Amino acid sequence: MAGKIARVGQFVALTWLAALPAGAQTAVPEPLRPDPLTVSTARAVRVAGPAPKMDGRLDDPAWATAAPFGAFVQRDPDEGRPGTEPTEVRVLFTDDALWIGVRSFDSKAAEIAAVLARRDEWSPSDEVSVMIDSYHDRRTAFAFTVNAAGVKRDAYLYDDTNRDESWDAVWEAKATTDSAGWSAEFRIPLSQLRFPAAPSHTFGFNVSRRLNRLNETQFWRLVPKQASGYVSRFGDLTSLDGLRPPRRLEVLPYSAALASYTPSQAGNPFATGSRTLANLGGDLKVGLGSALTLTATANPDFGQVEADPAVVNLTAFESFFSERRPFFTEGLDLFRFRIADGDGDGSEEVLFYSRRIGRAPQGRADPRNGFAESIDRTTILAAGKLTGKTRTGWSVGALAALTDRERARVIDGAGQPHLDVVEPRTAYGVFRLERELRRGQTVIGAFGTVVDRDLPANLQWLHRNAYTAGLNWSHRFANDGYQLSGRVVASRVEGTTAAILATQLAPARYFQRPDADHTELDSTRTALGGYALGFNGGRTAGNLRWNLNFTARSPGFEANDAGFMRETDNIGQSVWINRRWLNPGRVFRRFNLNLNQWSSHTFGGERRNLGGNINANYTLLNYLSGWVGINRHLGGISPTALRGGPAFIRPGGVNGWFGLQTDDRKSVRGGTNFWAFAEDESENWGFGFGTWLSWRPTTSVDLTVNPTIYYNRDVWQYLDTRSVAGRDEYLFGAIRQTTTAMTLRSNITVSPTLSLQLYAQPFISSGRYDGFRRVKAPRAPRFADRFDEFGDRASRDPDGNVVIDLDGTGGPAITLGNPDFTVLSLRSNFVLRWEYLLGSTLFLVWQHGRGGFDPDGRFRLGDRLGDLFRSPSSNVLLVKLNYWVSL
Repeated sequence: MAGKIARVGQFVALTWLAALPAGAQTAVPEPLRPDPLTVSTARAVRVAGPAPKMDGRLDDPAWATAAPFGAFVQRDPDEGRPGTEPTEVRVLFTDDALWIGVRSFDSKAAEIAAVLARRDEWSPSDEVSVMIDSYHDRRTAFAFTVNAAGVKRDAYLYDDTNRDESWDAVWEAKATTDSAGWSAEFRIPLSQLRFPAAPSHTFGFNVSRRLNRLNETQFWRLVPKQASGYVSRFGDLTSLDGLRPPRRLEVLPYSAALASYTPSQAGNPFATGSRTLANLGGDLKVGLGSALTLTATANPDFGQVEADPAVVNLTAFESFFSERRPFFTEGLDLFRFRIADGDGDGSEEVLFYSRRIGRAPQGRADPRNGFAESIDRTTILAAGKLTGKTRTGWSVGALAALTDRERARVIDGAGQPHLDVVEPRTAYGVFRLERELRRGQTVIGAFGTVVDRDLPANLQWLHRNAYTAGLNWSHRFANDGYQLSGRVVASRVEGTTAAILATQLAPARYFQRPDADHTELDSTRTALGGYALGFNGGRTAGNLRWNLNFTARSPGFEANDAGFMRETDNIGQSVWINRRWLNPGRVFRRFNLNLNQWSSHTFGGERRNLGGNINANYTLLNYLSGWVGINRHLGGISPTALRGGPAFIRPGGVNGWFGLQTDDRKSVRGGTNFWAFAEDESENWGFGFGTWLSWRPTTSVDLTVNPTIYYNRDVWQYLDTRSVAGRDEYLFGAIRQTTTAMTLRSNITVSPTLSLQLYAQPFISSGRYDGFRRVKAPRAPRFADRFDEFGDRASRDPDGNVVIDLDGTGGPAITLGNPDFTVLSLRSNFVLRWEYLLGSTLFLVWQHGRGGFDPDGRFRLGDRLGDLFRSPSSNVLLVKLNYWVSL
């Protein structure tokens, strides 16, 4: 199997490489480079009379006082050429706002795309974006976008090239169309920008326009695709005389009412089938001078947030779920400090994982032969963020949150009440400090987290305190074409001997591993410390780019109290080489080819991994896009496969993937994705297939269906460790697992301020075990010699429980229970959102869920769907109203 996949992957890769010269060597016209002196500066004009009326028409007398500027240049599809259709921009300002008017001429005005969508949702529309670097630091900017239907999007640009789509501001925009094109009118309150007090200001400034029918993007100040920067290449907006930073005070109180209907349980006073709840809270945003902003929330409610997808996790590590709560998503990138590199699972590992705040309680109540209350999340009493940037180039960020002590109610078997603490009162702190030098080309920074718990007697196995502190730096040179960067992080956790012993025994490190002589299990420790570091450098601009990377994470490193990480005890290196073709040719409009190599070892010198891949992604001339890749790894030891036992030699293997996606501007569009893997020596293999189809029957309705299926045959899936006659037996089984899901989405938009979103995902995962075995020699050269196959010594009783006769003589036996499973889940959200006033929103929410578990692991789609829709359901109805006040 592995050899077949490898040969197919090699054929696909060679086919694409053979096609490259046709697209890469085609003669294309020399790009027309504009003279930067003629386009880099624009002038704003103060409004002398009445301010314009916000109607998108640009016919107020004030607009005639501002000289238009244009000369837009294409970035796509023909970089450097003048925009196909002309664009004019005017800028006005008053004491409280910037006004930007953009006139987008179009010779085919009837073909202007104006798709209605929910705020902050991209759509295939004609649109214009205004980007303002009000700090004028060439690294940060605020982006405001409106499409021809009047739908708004905004984002915060940081570190020159990164983009935070979660940032939300309160601003206005209107759009109108006519026979000559369309116009966009922006009113951006100065309270939404950040700038110091000064007699006169110059802002970094840029405007882009998208012509949907041509898939064309044009800029007033061109940002070349080969360039390594983005904000640093903006032009300037001058003549902003007499602007004063406004007092910034915003209040957003809310009220919410909730009714929950869940399955009842006879005799259980905590599962009566229904409950109602009313809630009050609010957010506060205060400007502290012209540089800093304090954002605070009290008793926040996130009932409108979409539910997490269902998963079946058979590993030793927790699943990662992305943040969806608005208070934490907004500005989250300022508090993002990565402790791993790459774009796979490593991209999830960070020092601050905001979902730790308000997490599900870590303790459990003791029912005492009666009933115990189940609490699904910890109450956030209050949280606050302080963010900003000083005139001297210091970026500052601080976040603090306090979660309540959670007490679960218990009614014991005798009918007596109790309160069990299941989560301690906890204080979280995060800080961020960065200093920019050489106009942002050199950056040094510091980051840290603090977690402090007030532990009751029954939760002394948790850390009392947890700290991390890190330094990071980056240095760009050679005209921003090269970059060196790095980070160094230290961690320390403190607690009782039981708490620190549990940390040493945890899956992230397994200090109890009997064959590891570079770690030591110490049951008397009351603290544990460690470090992580990373260094990388390479070329970041041009058609040929590369990067060299080195990382290390010591066995004692621990960041999971405030952050997210999986494993420690790792030293690794990687190499990335990229060749890209960005100009259209005979076949391809764009082509990216990547080569990767990596390896890693434990601190004891044991090789954990060695591998590499080749992959490509591309866009054809007809805007069909795709991706393809093949990965080969040579295996190594797995310190975690035996869950605390000796290291196990993991076989090498191969995996490949490919996918296609149609032009996303079409009313009917879709795509598909396929991947497969196979191990060298074992019989492990699997595949996954997904497809999606979207239909936009009108400009206000968008429907999407996304079915997926995944099959996995794993002959060494860990089951349990049992001690028999003084010897640890590591027990495994061969699993056949099939997982399928169907994600359904419907977006119905009545106007830019009124929308209905529907989401539903039925999920089925079935796993059936056979081929039971125990580990015999975990480092044996041959995979077959590493196990003792039980064969007929393993049997099942009538209930499906696995019974193992270890020596085949009827002597010591192990009963495993029934490991088979079928997990059923349906999660859905229906959210009506109405922005009834600027910044003020009404939410109507219906959350519906149902699910179940069956110890029969056979996958039967039709029967399982019937079981799912017959399973007990829960329903939550929520009304939430907030009201924005700017003082």
